[in-house]
Amino acid sequence: AWALALAQATGRDDVVFGATVSGRPPELPGVESMIGLFINTLPVRARLDHAEPLGALFRRLQAEQARLLDHQWAGLADIQRWAGHGELFDTAMVFQNYPVSADTTSRQLDGLRVTGFDAVESTDFVVNLVAHTRDDSLRLRLDHRADTCSGDLVRSLADRMLRVLETLIADADLPVAHLDTLDPSDRERVLVEWNGKRTELPGTPLHELISEQAERTPDAVAVVCDEATLTYAELDGRANQLARHLLEQGLGAEDFAAIALPKSLDAITSMLAVLKTGAAYLPIDPEYPAERISYMLDDARPALTLTEPIPAAAYSDQPSGQITDAER
Repeated sequence: AWALALAQATGRDDVVFGATVSGRPPELPGVESMIGLFINTLPVRARLDHAEPLGALFRRLQAEQARLLDHQWAGLADIQRWAGHGELFDTAMVFQNYPVSADTTSRQLDGLRVTGFDAVESTDFVVNLVAHTRDDSLRLRLDHRADTCSGDLVRSLADRMLRVLETLIADADLPVAHLDTLDPSDRERVLVEWNGKRTELPGTPLHELISEQAERTPDAVAVVCDEATLTYAELDGRANQLARHLLEQGLGAEDFAAIALPKSLDAITSMLAVLKTGAAYLPIDPEYPAERISYMLDDARPALTLTEPIPAAAYSDQPSGQITDAER
């Protein structure tokens, strides 16, 4: 349930959180008489299949965790090193099982009697879900670090968790994709505030809007890809240069140009350049299966295809000024 609440809150299909284990496996001889702190926090990974029923998902996750019981001795630092990652999770779950009965609290020893007990806890995780039993019931508590997480966010997570549990009880056969954890205010925001509003857009083409922005803020960053950046002036100038090169190759109005480039500065530049020629572009992910790419090319029949690497001469041999109608 916690995995689903996290997945819904973060919009991810693959979530990881920590689970605290006792570190006292029954297979260890004499473990019940050993003194010391044995608890360990291990990563729990939940990969969601949207077509899988909730009940089946819970059973699968339970089976996956059962297979890992023999490895609960593994230290978190070792797991991080094996996985090749630093911080694997920032939320955790712990089940507290303190078997204290009424007989225990009422027992007297040489005039001493326990009248009550409590515990003060803190967490290093952003959010910590604590489950414990009391009076034959299961109780859940969310602790959080106020310096990194707001109370409103924690209350939202708690509400999502509750709705997941209620849905599971009501219909364990419901597919994960149909799980709805939105509260009324969130639903109003998604369905009403974020939709149904008419926005008047200018009739100016995209590439002309970029050119206008380049005139207003030439040195502002327009595109970021890894460590590389282009300002608006650089982006518009490079697009003009490439557009002239494409015009020389015969590309023009009513044509299609396929852009088979990975996510890069060249990909964005190429899109603008094609638009500046008056043609339309067909984006193709180079990672697509060959059959898929072949089908797209056969269907669109582009006049040309841009692939890696784009020749440096396509930029350097051309002026960077605006494309005129006479050039198209």
